Amino acid sequence: MNEYKIGDEIGITENFEIELVLSEKKLQVKKGDKGFIDSNGNIHYTTGQARGKIQSLLGKEIKIEGYNHENIAKLIYKRLNGYYGIKQDFLEDYEIQEKDFIYEIEDVLMDIL
Repeated sequence: MNEYKIGDEIGITENFEIELVLSEKKLQVKKGDKGFIDSNGNIHYTTGQARGKIQSLLGKEIKIEGYNHENIAKLIYKRLNGYYGIKQDFLEDYEIQEKDFIYEIEDVLMDIL
């Protein structure tokens, strides 16, 4: 049984196909593609042809317990930077290191979760 934490980044180790529910279109998930685990037992693909798609892992031999605070913080930073240009418009202007900003997000998550 594979054990994961919420927020874990997973690297795909072998090629396979997923079928989209509404369109019945098939997408290739290739070795090396990545995704992260959510609290409902789903993988959210972040790279490759399936990027942006969500696949349920329920029924697979996995156990999800705990949180990967560091990776959740990186995901939050990446989303905020993508939408609001945090790195260019804030961090660089105030000479704040990206890793320090991510660490502060992680610290808050550890307090909350």
